[in-house]
Amino acid sequence: MTNPSAPPQPNPVLSAYESFVRDTPLITRYTLTSQFVTWFLSFFVNPVNAISNIPLFTILHFELYRIITSPIVCTSLLSLIFAFISFTTHGKTLEQSLGSAAFGTLILTLSLLTNILYLVFAFTMYFITSSQICLIMPCSGIWIILLGLIAIECSCAPADSKRKLFVVEVPTLYYPLALLGLFTLFGGINFSYVISVGVGYAYGRNKLDFLKVNQNKLNRWEESGCLRNFAGRQGWVKGMAALGGSAWDNLPGGSGSAGGGGSGDGWSPTSFFQGQRTGQSGNDGGGASAASGGGPGEVSKPKDPAAPTFPSGGGRSLGGTTRRGAHPSSETRAAMLEAASRRAQMAEEGRAD
Repeated sequence: MTNPSAPPQPNPVLSAYESFVRDTPLITRYTLTSQFVTWFLSFFVNPVNAISNIPLFTILHFELYRIITSPIVCTSLLSLIFAFISFTTHGKTLEQSLGSAAFGTLILTLSLLTNILYLVFAFTMYFITSSQICLIMPCSGIWIILLGLIAIECSCAPADSKRKLFVVEVPTLYYPLALLGLFTLFGGINFSYVISVGVGYAYGRNKLDFLKVNQNKLNRWEESGCLRNFAGRQGWVKGMAALGGSAWDNLPGGSGSAGGGGSGDGWSPTSFFQGQRTGQSGNDGGGASAASGGGPGEVSKPKDPAAPTFPSGGGRSLGGTTRRGAHPSSETRAAMLEAASRRAQMAEEGRAD
């Protein structure tokens, strides 16, 4: 018999959700929650027809909202599981590293540009072939963001680094193409995925710098602009409080320990977001290029001194695990405080100008 005076057992589902809300930054949490909501609604309506980017409806019916809503479409349980596996820790760490505003701007840029280029491609094929099939093929799903992120990360890989795709090692620079080929093998060619990978490579190679938003402007948006209401919500990571490279300190170092990959050279796709570690000297920080001795794939320093500092750790694989219970060292805490002070000073100078 149960003791009537004992407190009731907590609801495990509610406890898991509260833990998810508490530990997951806002943009990552909203992205994953939208995936679950559209998957649940798919039992009653077809979200592909309702909110995905179908050229016939987006342009000819002027339903332009589809360009924004298409990445949140999820219609299968398997897609939902892979979305949570691939995006939870990866998105969480990127958001803590860059800040919520910068991370949200990044994924929004990838999504919008992929969708717009897909519309251009679809209508070009329609005028060439006169086939209306080109206008009804949808562009949707979180993979149009994930593939772009992976391509960004791998675009600056050292030439001699390799990464495992199941049991096959492929050069890291071509890892997104190998992943795209795998998707094509099992599900047929999806031109929106091809465009997403192309956009990621262009972004990683600094061909789309004109689309990047200055960090000082993002800080102003957080303080008194369009992001002011979001900046006060639970889980929002302000730009001046972003951890930079320190966000990766609790992740296993090196691609081999991240559960997926590489040849043990300490590099993984997340090395695009490396660069100088926050608060460390040039002799200590090096990112992907320093670890590999320079050469092709060198990660350039940010041109904007107010831009967020990217981590220089070994990175991790999509869907990898973190070390539970790890705490930053005193040097890391000092580096974080120094970085926050430096960002605050640069923000004050930006406002004074």
